[in-house]
Amino acid sequence: MKKHLIIASLLTMGLALNAQNKIEEFVTSPEGVMYKIEKANPDGQRVKEGDLVIGKYAIYYGDTLVFNGFRKPSQPMFPVNKENNVFKGDLIDGLRLMHCGETTVFAFDKDTMVKYPTGLNKNIQAQYIFYRVQIDSVTTIAEYQRQQQQEIMAKQKEADSMRVIESKMIEDYLTENNWDKKTVEGIFVKHLVSGKGAKVKNGDVVKINYTGQLLDGKVFDTSLESVAKENNKYYPSRNYEPLEFKIGEGRMIRGFEIAARQLSKGGKAVVLLPSYLAYGDRDMGDIKPYSPLLFTVELVDISTK
Repeated sequence: MKKHLIIASLLTMGLALNAQNKIEEFVTSPEGVMYKIEKANPDGQRVKEGDLVIGKYAIYYGDTLVFNGFRKPSQPMFPVNKENNVFKGDLIDGLRLMHCGETTVFAFDKDTMVKYPTGLNKNIQAQYIFYRVQIDSVTTIAEYQRQQQQEIMAKQKEADSMRVIESKMIEDYLTENNWDKKTVEGIFVKHLVSGKGAKVKNGDVVKINYTGQLLDGKVFDTSLESVAKENNKYYPSRNYEPLEFKIGEGRMIRGFEIAARQLSKGGKAVVLLPSYLAYGDRDMGDIKPYSPLLFTVELVDISTK
């Protein structure tokens, strides 16, 4: 973690609060840390070198609250190691004074902070920067990294399993519906109506009527009013008209653009998009992660605007 993130991360201007942090109420440690204990817990686990503190913190410029993490759930905050010390008596030194279950306010002189790479603006109208820190639990940096790696591996294993299931779904659908199993740029295409003229290419502006379905036939979106009404997807405030977009701008999911490039004006086809060319691992409501999609697409118009 970069040093300037330790001292000045997430500094977003907020509302002024009457914090009333009187500097004469603070004590100074041998390391030069100015601090005031709000809630003591001397029996809690003491923070030590190599720990990662988990909890909440807030930042004040004088009496002005500029970041309030106390509105959020506890989360990993600061890795405590010598590499993250920016100056003697900084926040990392301050954390080493704390125990799990404590809340402490630390005071840092602005003129001292701006001498170091803390990211602090020297024009701030406050003599002291206050960090209010609550430590709810402590783990080691190594253990946290191990847990993160385990989570990544678990997600990857789940993703691999979902891809196997998806592949079987696609294979079964193609077989049951007598589709050609050859792909075109990764998608499967069944032409219904041949168009006239050249196929769509990058830079063309197209108008396409479409209906999107899951493999079980459920319609999740359409540009056709009649289809929307038939499938309980009609919204009175929506304009039902061909979708217009420019090929190559990346506005559409990749598979939809590939499908458009298979058409000539007046052409119509049904295309099957594997999830990696659609919404991937995202949950889009009706479209669950790793869902292959069917689109019936019709090229209404093509131009080179």
